[in-house]
Amino acid sequence: MAVIKMKKLSVFAHRRDADALVRRLMRLRCVELKPIDDTDADECLLETYGGSEKLSDLEKQLSRTTEALSLMSKYNEAKKGLISKPISVRLDRFKTDGSYAKAVGIVDGVIELADKKEKIKNERSRLEALLGSLSLWRAYELPLDFAGTKSTSVFTATLPPTLTDKRIDEALGDTAAQVIRVGGDKVASCVCVICARGEEDEAARKLSSIGMLKTQFSELHGAVSKIYSSTKKQLAAIEKDELSIEEKMREYGKETELVQILYDAVATSIEAEKNKQSLLSTEYTVVLGGWVPERDEKRVFAALSKFECAYEISEADEADEPPVLLKNNFFASSFEWVLGMYSYPKYGSFDPTFIMSIFYFIIFGLMFADVGYGFLLVVCCFGAILLLNPKKSMRNFLAMFGYCGISSMIMGVLFGAYFGNLPQAYSEYMLGVEGATSTMQTAVLFDPLLDPMSFLILSIAVGAVHLVAGMAVQFYVLCRKGQVVDAFCDIASWWLTFAGIGLAVAFPWGKYVAIAGAASIVLTAGRREKKIVMKLAKGALGLYGAVNYVSDLLSYSRILALGLAASVIAQVINTMGTMGGPNIVGFLMMIAVFIVGHLLNLAINVLGTFVHTSRLQYIEFFGKFYEDGGKPFKPAVPSDKYTTEQ
Repeated sequence: MAVIKMKKLSVFAHRRDADALVRRLMRLRCVELKPIDDTDADECLLETYGGSEKLSDLEKQLSRTTEALSLMSKYNEAKKGLISKPISVRLDRFKTDGSYAKAVGIVDGVIELADKKEKIKNERSRLEALLGSLSLWRAYELPLDFAGTKSTSVFTATLPPTLTDKRIDEALGDTAAQVIRVGGDKVASCVCVICARGEEDEAARKLSSIGMLKTQFSELHGAVSKIYSSTKKQLAAIEKDELSIEEKMREYGKETELVQILYDAVATSIEAEKNKQSLLSTEYTVVLGGWVPERDEKRVFAALSKFECAYEISEADEADEPPVLLKNNFFASSFEWVLGMYSYPKYGSFDPTFIMSIFYFIIFGLMFADVGYGFLLVVCCFGAILLLNPKKSMRNFLAMFGYCGISSMIMGVLFGAYFGNLPQAYSEYMLGVEGATSTMQTAVLFDPLLDPMSFLILSIAVGAVHLVAGMAVQFYVLCRKGQVVDAFCDIASWWLTFAGIGLAVAFPWGKYVAIAGAASIVLTAGRREKKIVMKLAKGALGLYGAVNYVSDLLSYSRILALGLAASVIAQVINTMGTMGGPNIVGFLMMIAVFIVGHLLNLAINVLGTFVHTSRLQYIEFFGKFYEDGGKPFKPAVPSDKYTTEQ
């Protein structure tokens, strides 16, 4: 309904108070800090306050805290409900009462345990792989690092399990070698090859020709049985270490809330450091600037009075570009984010949110007129607000669609849409009421599918009111600027023309009103031209604006298109769902088709309706008067992901 007046804040304070001052202003949540104009900084011996080293350390701590919270989440035994209540805490006291240091210690401990757990996991995988490779060699009695005697050479290998001893002997031929089977499975036979010293290469070559692969146990020493037993003991010790780590992690999990507070404390410190980088300073002082809503002046004064500083809150200069903060009632404020998707209004201009929210409510309902779908929107959106306690931005998002669901229900009653024609389809195909789909009427006003022309007329009529409302806003804006003549010449003359056209339908004399309106357009459209010929020429061209108005008006036929699309798809779903007839299989089929089909129709048409309703606001409505280019007001605030200030 209004763009809140902003005032400029300037503060000169002791350098030692910079951090406390910025944090106090952040707690107020009503001050947007901005860089001081440092054009003459060199002459004034001013320099940028602070550096990036502390900020870098804080960002590393935040990253470690995030990692620790992720690791602790599955060990947090606290009951988790749908409602996530923020932790009430004073972050400044949290840093001074020892809780901060304790939480940092927990984060370090959790990450250390996680690293240790990862190393143990890798070691377990290695030992299990070793056991798997040794299990086939458990009958081998020689040490794995035994390579033979002075006159013999020994090595281990695997052979295909299908090879017979005869085939092995044939392959070796007259080579002085012996192959001894020591184990194996369906994949490979484990063998020990003993050959005369100097014959090992020949033996290996011949055995390789029938599929032999040498095994490598270069890092293992001693008998297989001892290595196997030792490995089992190591695995048992690892299991104990894992249990110990799990127990310690469960203990840390009980401190999840403390680490969540640490997250917000560190994130707040990061935000404070970033804001301090916008300050300028000398050796002993800092200079701070910002924007404050006029309504919050007293709160800011009260906070600054606690510091030894000089401060001033002044009116914005003409060269300034104050940020924009909108003030609307509980209903219209839910639509502010839709306005923000387009562009915030220029500071000092008209805020159209309230008027836009009314038309958005109506047009959305017309495009998606259905009691059933609207009810689902209302339940899901307002239910999510009640159960999930979302942040303000998500709350407004959900509330807007919830309100639009109410509009859909209202329009659904007027047009007789209850999940499309579900009552009629169910009555005819499941209850056996003959002709229900064609004779049963549930519409209070009319059925758009049976009378699309009436729906088109209604859509165009709503569009006409929407366009005239946009022109009325422009009329008001021009009058507020003192341009009363422009308001009457450029806006009122068109209203006179439109009124005459409307009256001409019912009364013969209406055409004279239209002619008077057209004449006023011709006579005034070129009023700024100096030459009479140019005045008349530009005046005549002024009538060309009628083409633009007609084009804009026809754009509202999309209300008809979107409304019919949702209804037709719903009817198709109802027909498919009731094809099984009045039996158990038919009822089960109906339930499945209805759930999947109607939810899909809801998702598709909510998106389409949102896009096209927004388009009608952005192009047809805003195009008549809107002054955009405003920067949204972004006050410096503490992090509130998990906490809320006491």
